[in-house]
Amino acid sequence: MASVIVKRRTFLGLMGSAAAGGIVPSTLWGQGFARLGGGDRDDHFVERWSWAMGQIVHVQIFAESEARGYDAAAAALAELRRVERRLSLFDDSSDLAELNRHAGRQGMRADDDLVRVLVAGLRFQDVTQGAFSFAVEPLMRAWGFHAPRSSEPTSKEIAEAREAVSATRVVLKGRHVSLPCAHSRLDFGGIGVGYGLDRAVAVLRSYGIGRAFLDVSGDCYAVGAPPGQAGWLVEIAGPDKPSKPIAATRLRDAALATSANTMSVLRYGKAVRGHVMDPATGWPAGALAQATVVSRTGVEADALSTGMLVAGRAQEGVLRFYSV
Repeated sequence: MASVIVKRRTFLGLMGSAAAGGIVPSTLWGQGFARLGGGDRDDHFVERWSWAMGQIVHVQIFAESEARGYDAAAAALAELRRVERRLSLFDDSSDLAELNRHAGRQGMRADDDLVRVLVAGLRFQDVTQGAFSFAVEPLMRAWGFHAPRSSEPTSKEIAEAREAVSATRVVLKGRHVSLPCAHSRLDFGGIGVGYGLDRAVAVLRSYGIGRAFLDVSGDCYAVGAPPGQAGWLVEIAGPDKPSKPIAATRLRDAALATSANTMSVLRYGKAVRGHVMDPATGWPAGALAQATVVSRTGVEADALSTGMLVAGRAQEGVLRFYSV
């Protein structure tokens, strides 16, 4: 059976860009595969390639009928796009953009998606001792990832951005959220795609789907396993030779995310700077070349792979990890 090859994301998603990582899978069962033998309830295989969250999305589903499978895939894609509209850094109408505009002001009422991501992000910031942070937007901007610049930031610019990051406080009281520091700006690039995955998987389950693989070009989630298999086989590509796997795992009811600082980069002369920021130093993370995490949920795998890349070690909540 062919395997899913895990590669690093080669472009920045609309959620922001605090984490790199990704999968661009080969088709597990082959284009046009329609039906398995054996009479299982979920014996029709369907797949969809699409675009959401600024990235390629690949959905593979076993369902009771092709129509049911395609309906479930469409609903999962719609959910990813709904989350994107809510949490995109670069959409002025999103809840995240609105929250950033309220920095230093009275605050605002948050909907369920924003509250859930904020609660999760604060937890992972604590678990990783700050290695993961969704307050890194000032650093992303200073280094030129959110607006082009011709030279690296000065030490003063880095210091100012670091100060904005360290001064960020998220005050959440029920559904009311505020950012007391006027210089705070949040970026959900290290957590938003994982959250979107979890929401899309919940939609698939609501359609009665028990076997599926959802890939958002950087994060993936395996629902159940293909018929006759222990899990969905995923091979993890190395940072230097993307076509050569360095590890493999079988996913079943679990998420996988890879963070690296070798693909989504900026070049200043001979200097190559990756986009995963270390909040403590203000520089691109350099403890590891790549970190892959398998965890219980997409949001955990997404955030913890970022934290692991920055800190150089695994964190709480990791089921399996691979690092180089």
